[in-house]
Amino acid sequence: MSTKKKKITIEEQRNVGRMLVIGGAEDPDEDDMTILPYFVKMCGGKRARIVVCGTPSNKPLEKERKYGKLFKKIGVAAVIEARIEERVDGERKELLDALRKATGIFYTGGDQLRLTSTIAGTKFGDMVRERLYASSLIVGGTSAGAAAMASTMLIGGSDEGTVRREDIRLAAGLGYWRDVAIDTHFATRGRVNRLCVVFGENPQVLAIGIDENTAVDVRPGESLEVIGEGAVVVFDGKVTHSNAAEADDKEVMAITDVLMHVLPSGYRFDLRLKRPLKPDGTVIEKRT
Repeated sequence: MSTKKKKITIEEQRNVGRMLVIGGAEDPDEDDMTILPYFVKMCGGKRARIVVCGTPSNKPLEKERKYGKLFKKIGVAAVIEARIEERVDGERKELLDALRKATGIFYTGGDQLRLTSTIAGTKFGDMVRERLYASSLIVGGTSAGAAAMASTMLIGGSDEGTVRREDIRLAAGLGYWRDVAIDTHFATRGRVNRLCVVFGENPQVLAIGIDENTAVDVRPGESLEVIGEGAVVVFDGKVTHSNAAEADDKEVMAITDVLMHVLPSGYRFDLRLKRPLKPDGTVIEKRT
């Protein structure tokens, strides 16, 4: 009998969770939902205990109640409203106790800078990150709640025009998904130019645009899988040339050898190989 031991990956050793990153406007028909039930299944189905955080919204409690109602309709064990409007709220003992027992957390849409400036560095914010990478917490977010998960966060910019530095504004995100920048509502608002600027200035990142009613199921450090009705566009920012440092804010930037992948539902992307995968798992090799 073979005594060869299975190789254990770092991700398995750390018990890393997953993320569901949603492009916004998910499940417009509440009687025919796809993305939110997928998130509930990730969190444990009927055993799921989900913390809903409406902090990105200017009406957070209203957002938390809306999503809480939807999750209860799908069927979960419990929904907990985070109710974080000020940084001090992220230190509440009862909220931290609920987060320790939660199987998932969901960030709503709104303003991503409002989310990061309110929870980053609080006990709540720190615990979400720790549990994602150490105890299999599922982290979901839509629109602003999705954009904030990245390490490089888009906080605004033009949906029109060409590729110029003035077309975007960046800030540090929550850093759940490292070396990535995320743009949402991608096709609807024509945001290709914004992501081109992002990786022109930050060539180490993957820039990912997610359509509305579309999401990616992310296994950190391993892969992502597309679900929903739209597409996910992945830009590999390791270009051969960018004049971002020399160009004026209003000047058109030069970016060469841009690699772009358009992935519909069922397709995946290997985050280690930086290559797309067909639904059957076959790696799509790069043409030489």
